Amino acid sequence: MVLTLAVSATSCGETQRPEPAATLDVESAKVLDVLHSYYDAFSERNWQRFESHFWPGGSITTVWQPPGETAARVVITSIPDFVAQAPAGPGSREIFEERLLSAEVTAVGNLAQAWARYKARFGDPGAVQEWNGVDAFTLMEHDGEWRIVSLAFAPER
Repeated sequence: MVLTLAVSATSCGETQRPEPAATLDVESAKVLDVLHSYYDAFSERNWQRFESHFWPGGSITTVWQPPGETAARVVITSIPDFVAQAPAGPGSREIFEERLLSAEVTAVGNLAQAWARYKARFGDPGAVQEWNGVDAFTLMEHDGEWRIVSLAFAPER
């Protein structure tokens, strides 16, 4: 089933979770709950909880220009490496949050894909950058638990 859900952001950056639609299948609803929990843990910079949303061997992928390199490239990072580097990235400023704006979820059996639009804020008081981006999640369910296998992300253009 494909579910497209709009999530409204409040003025203080928190998201309001709408009531699930009556036609929402159980597995898609579970995936949507995982996504909400993922964004909450990420914005709270609760790295242990953040990591728990991924299966062992999971990855995060984006196009990025690492410091000292002359060009951007595709960078694939393991979750333990991402968490180890987080204090120099999202943990390096007073303000960091990513909030879910909308999600399109397709769940078939124990496999799901989710395209999620998010709003990000990063910086210090008086100097906060804001942007919207897209996360593409692949999730799998095993023993009754949905977790992320991979996440690829990019800023909206």
